Amino acid sequence: MKRLTLLLFGPNLPPPRHLHKLSNKFIKIFLKEREKETFRECDYYQVEVEVEYFGDKQREYAFSPVIPVHRDFLHQVEKIYGNLNAEMMLCTMQHEHHLVRIADNEYEGYCYYSKFTNEKILFFDFDLERVKKTCIKMPKEEDAEKVMEEWLSGTKINK
Repeated sequence: MKRLTLLLFGPNLPPPRHLHKLSNKFIKIFLKEREKETFRECDYYQVEVEVEYFGDKQREYAFSPVIPVHRDFLHQVEKIYGNLNAEMMLCTMQHEHHLVRIADNEYEGYCYYSKFTNEKILFFDFDLERVKKTCIKMPKEEDAEKVMEEWLSGTKINK
C-alpha cells in the first residue's frame, strides 16, 4: 500500500473518538473488500491521520488513526474530513524536520508536502513552553527553515 498523511489542523478539531469512529468505518469497508476475488492491495492507500491542535484548551491525546482507502475514493475521504470543523490537507509521506536556534532557544518544526498542489505546510511551536503553535503554507520550492527563522525572529518570543 502507498502511504499518505492526512493533516487536520486548527483551533477547533473534532474529539479523537470522533476521528477513530470515522476511521473504523473505512476499515470495515476495507475488510469487506479484501474478501473479494478482485481485491488488489496496490489499489489502496494507507492514510495516517495527523492532528495539529492550535487551541487554548487542553486536548486529550490519542494515537492517530490509520485508514485504508481505495485510490478511487481518495477524493471522497478528502471531502469527508474537509467537512470537519478543521483545516485539512492531504500530503505525501515526505516531510522535513527543522530546528532553528534563536537566542539560545531551540524551536522544532515539521513540514509536510501536499499531494495534489505545489504547497507545503510548516508547523511549529513558537513559545518556550511549546504550547502555542502556528502553521505557514508556502510553495514547495521555498526554504521552510528560512521561513521559520524569519517568522520567529519577527515575533517577540524572547522578551
